Parts: sequence; C-alpha cells; structure tokens
Amino acid sequence: MRPAIAAALLAVAAGTIGCRTGPLTVSGRPPKPVDRVDKVALRISPPMPLNWDDRPGLDGFQAQVNFFQLDRPLSVTVEGVLEFMLYEGRGTVDVLAETKPVQTWAFEGPTLRRHQGKTMFGWGYAMRLPWGPSPPKSSSVTLIARYRPAGGGKDIPSDPLHVAMGPK
Repeated sequence: MRPAIAAALLAVAAGTIGCRTGPLTVSGRPPKPVDRVDKVALRISPPMPLNWDDRPGLDGFQAQVNFFQLDRPLSVTVEGVLEFMLYEGRGTVDVLAETKPVQTWAFEGPTLRRHQGKTMFGWGYAMRLPWGPSPPKSSSVTLIARYRPAGGGKDIPSDPLHVAMGPK
C-alpha cells in the first residue's frame, strides 16, 4: 500500500475511533450511499497490467477504490460517478489536469453498484479497466480515479498511481 494512502487510513482511524474499544467489523450489507467524500483511495491489484485472454499482450488493470469521510472509521459507498483516467508516462494531478487522457472509464448508478464488495477497509469497488485494441505505448503510465458527486460540488481525485508497463 502506498505510504500516503496508509497514512490517510491511519489518520481516519485514529481521528474517528477515539475511545471505541474492540475491533471494527464490516457489515454484511453495504451502507447507504453518501454524496460527500473526503478521500478517494485507488490501488491496482496486482500492481501491474494483466493479460485476461489467450492472446499475447496486456489487456488492462484491475482497479480497487475505497471512499472515505474523515468522520467515519470505515470506507463508504457513493452514488455519484467514478471515473478513471489513464495517461502515458508519469505525471502529477496538476500537470495531468491539462493533459488529455489516452483512455477513460466511467461507472455510475447500477453499473457502479455491481462492482461493490466488502474490503478490509469497509465497502469498496473493484473493476477491470481494459484498454482494448489501443494499449499504452510508453513504458510507464499514470492512473487517476476521480469521484464526481451526484449532487454537484467539487470533484475529488485520487493520488496518481504510476505503473510500469513491463516488457512489450
């Protein structure tokens, strides 16, 4: 896990659990979706592109996302739009905001809910991000997830993930 994500999760847990005793447990049913989130935690698992078919070549990423509110100890579910943007090379959120992604994916409504599942942090989302017949050309890429609240308001991006593409 990236140090920034681990630190954010520890800060959330330390700041919200307070005097609570005993372990936190993730409910067997997803919590009611929220519109406001404070942190979007993105990871890919495994941390590399994958081949999902019998043909040679890489096909995409398996992304996992959790959303956090600072006043809750476990991740929350959402009702807005979850977007992913893939960029060639390495970049920061500020630089990439002015750059056109080479691939985008968007999940909302029933499509987003189909990707819900329990995680060790609470309820989250897991989905495949295939790039189809146009794989990235560079040796590394940057992936960012962005949450767009259903009720409007400020979009919340994840920290960028820089991923080595491996041998071609």
